[in-house]
Amino acid sequence: MTRIPFAHFNYQGGGLLGSAREHDFRNLQHAFASVPEFPALISFNEAKKYRHDGRWALNAAAEALSDELGVAYHGILGSSGHGHDGMPPAFFYDPGRLVLRSWHEPGDPLIGPDQRNVARFAVRASGAVAAARTEFLAITDHWSPWSGSDRLRAAQMVDRYGAQCDLPVILAGDLNATASGPHLPRRDWTQAGRSARSHKAIEILGVDGATLWVSDTAAIDHLIGHWDDDCGHQDHGQRIDGCGFHAVAELAWEDAGRPGPLTATVNRGVDAGGGELIDWILVNDAMKPHVVVDAYQVEVPDTDPHPSDHRLIYAAFDL
Repeated sequence: MTRIPFAHFNYQGGGLLGSAREHDFRNLQHAFASVPEFPALISFNEAKKYRHDGRWALNAAAEALSDELGVAYHGILGSSGHGHDGMPPAFFYDPGRLVLRSWHEPGDPLIGPDQRNVARFAVRASGAVAAARTEFLAITDHWSPWSGSDRLRAAQMVDRYGAQCDLPVILAGDLNATASGPHLPRRDWTQAGRSARSHKAIEILGVDGATLWVSDTAAIDHLIGHWDDDCGHQDHGQRIDGCGFHAVAELAWEDAGRPGPLTATVNRGVDAGGGELIDWILVNDAMKPHVVVDAYQVEVPDTDPHPSDHRLIYAAFDL
């Protein structure tokens, strides 16, 4: 087995200060300064203007990460069909540990939308020759912040990579939605304005017949299943009826004995009513046995201002 440390980070605005060559990567370096192990693979959101000027900013971000962590990262830029075309997702990977076998270029007319941002990697140390190496798929995305129906459509687009896929799969990104379940941090929607509620919450009728706003969990629940309080571990609930994906955050929580609420991935003071867990690392059935469950963590910044409005999340896999 080879340890594959993994991180996901939504870097606010990609560090853009002005034009295509005016980015600040000091906060990016600061965010990664305390990771437990140097990631072999990084899922990255908000690569704003990273495509401009010969992908100067993409390469500069890779250089900044390489300088901070001592790993020669290479960046590959994706695309977004969810209203973030100006801020596409990206991957940074270590060619010393991973071999990139396929990555569809944005705008390729021969690929379907379910193939966007899907990378096929091989673990270099898992075999002496190409045919002997272990492969896995990694998907990075940044779902719509405005529409629950768009997020559900995005989830449906990748659901075939769950139980239907024989290869191990990692799906990571700011998916702009939380999931059902009492163990997840909840936003107080009475503190949020109408616009924010309409983007990420839904109206339901409470037991007293009054209107109540709750988080829209349909998209994430489609992939990992909805939470059923009446079954599972000591009758304390479990997920049912998903598409074969599992949240690494919940696998770690289960392994630790369900020790209380999970940690939000949005920093304090960003969202009125409190932050939620909306940045996810999901794995399919084939990848689940390879998750190093005690490696998962959410990096809560120790400085103010924070490096970004989102927190870095870290996981690891043995492949």
